[in-house]
Amino acid sequence: MSANFAELSERWWGRPKTAAVPQLRLFLFPYAGGGTRVFHGWGDEFPTSFDVRPLHWPGRDLRHRESGLTTMAAAVDQIVDSLRPLIDDRPFAFFGYSLGGLVAFETARRLRALALPQPRRLLVAASPAPHCEHAREPLVHRMTDDELVRELRRFKGTPEIVLQTPELLQLLLPVIRCDFSILETYRCSAEPPLAVPITAYGGLADDEVSPESLAAWSDHTSEGFQMRFFPGDHFFLKPAQAQLVEAIRRELQSVS
Repeated sequence: MSANFAELSERWWGRPKTAAVPQLRLFLFPYAGGGTRVFHGWGDEFPTSFDVRPLHWPGRDLRHRESGLTTMAAAVDQIVDSLRPLIDDRPFAFFGYSLGGLVAFETARRLRALALPQPRRLLVAASPAPHCEHAREPLVHRMTDDELVRELRRFKGTPEIVLQTPELLQLLLPVIRCDFSILETYRCSAEPPLAVPITAYGGLADDEVSPESLAAWSDHTSEGFQMRFFPGDHFFLKPAQAQLVEAIRRELQSVS
């Protein structure tokens, strides 16, 4: 069983950059349609005592031949199993961007339900609180290809060259549909708040996530809540990357 978990862990989280025993593991959950490239270079921005692991979603990057997942429950089931070899011996934290914030949150809830270790911090960005409405009409995951391309162009998170290249769209659109299916079918069940401090980051010009829906994350923790904004829209992740990473680094300095 442990060997199976170890293999699953590597498939979902890759390998550590060094063999040194880390002080803390930081697990990174990308936005809808995103893969490991979303967090390119992040590992170099943290101290060498941090083991920074971006999530390897099925259906993209090295797992592009695998079928994508379409429900939160199916995703969290596999993610929790993949984390088992990585969370028993070291403190850890979650950072999730947009959809990734919800996946990280539900992963923490599932760990609690299984009496497994909890993250020392839950950090979310550009993500409305779990109990907010995450679906709107028309549903993105049911759009035609042309409608979906127009929606991606409106989001401003996909390079125009990708949207104009049929071969790249053939790879991207199924991934987008899977991820938006997870988002748009998700419903937050009523459970006690997490005993985990939560910090929420937002973009000052984000038209997708209101300050109120970001602040509503405070309902889901009994251990303290903070909120901070950065210049940029829903995808402030890239232009504000240096400031965001620095904020996360400071937030995690006290974790041991």
